[in-house]
Amino acid sequence: MVCPGCGSPLNDGAKFCSGCGRGMDERAYAAEQRRLTRPRNGRMIAGVCIGIAQYFGWDPTGVRLAVCLVTFFGAGAPIFAYLIAWGLMPESPYALPEQASTSGDQGPGAKTS
Repeated sequence: MVCPGCGSPLNDGAKFCSGCGRGMDERAYAAEQRRLTRPRNGRMIAGVCIGIAQYFGWDPTGVRLAVCLVTFFGAGAPIFAYLIAWGLMPESPYALPEQASTSGDQGPGAKTS
């Protein structure tokens, strides 16, 4: 989950954001988890199928296969539904990169004395 105020990543079930201190109520937490979006990773074309699969907890390959079969047997009409979903489904927000540990880990190129 991500804080809606500052965008900091949060632990599951967190009551407050460690970045900005904003309180997380259960309604905001549930609304954040059940949002139909197109993820930025794992896309084949536009991310519609994987977004639907993640929302309902299904296998993305099965959703893609079902869309292909319905398109093939539906005489192309589902292509318009896919394009409409592409236009209506928002992209998921960017995830913040994981911060590197500073507990003695030095990357390549770090000077040692």
